[in-house]
Amino acid sequence: MGVFVKICGICSEGDLGQISALKPDALGFIQWPKSKRYVEPKTVGQWETPEGIKRVGVFVCPTEAELAHAAQHARLDVLQIHSAPDHWKLDRELFQRLEVWRALGPAELYHSESWFEYNRFLLDSYDPKTIGGTGKICDWDMAKTLVCVVDKPILLAGGLAPDNVAEAISEVNPWGVDVSSGVELEPGVKDIVKVKAFIAACRGA
Repeated sequence: MGVFVKICGICSEGDLGQISALKPDALGFIQWPKSKRYVEPKTVGQWETPEGIKRVGVFVCPTEAELAHAAQHARLDVLQIHSAPDHWKLDRELFQRLEVWRALGPAELYHSESWFEYNRFLLDSYDPKTIGGTGKICDWDMAKTLVCVVDKPILLAGGLAPDNVAEAISEVNPWGVDVSSGVELEPGVKDIVKVKAFIAACRGA
């Protein structure tokens, strides 16, 4: 299997259909109401995706009630959590049928004591005003080190685009890559030409 490709920040059914046809491995839907890319869970749930493409809900410091509501109504396969509370109990019934990914900066993961609790990690650049979709490259050197020492698959995000993703894959050797703003015309509106180029660059890496 080649590198896992996630296209995040899908905000319209039209973009969803065109991007699904390009066969990424996962599609991300922002479930944080403060984001410009937020889409209500019930709306996401009305959108169909081809079999084999994971539906990822992206959350910021959510409550379990928020996770349960979105997982059900948006028909999610994965919960991607930014700024997770300290009291997570991932053995609860809510999480049993879902993958749970933890999104954080490379330095945070380096000092984390909870490597074993999550199915995957996503490394992203940090901006307190914009969770994900910052367009800023994260620390590739530290990310490369973490890929080598953390015994869980790692996705690389932050500032990726069609013109640098192949280099990022070669440099960091992540399990997967995640892009949002790097393939947009504007927040929430995808540039399908860029999405196609991004996926092609990943598949050729």
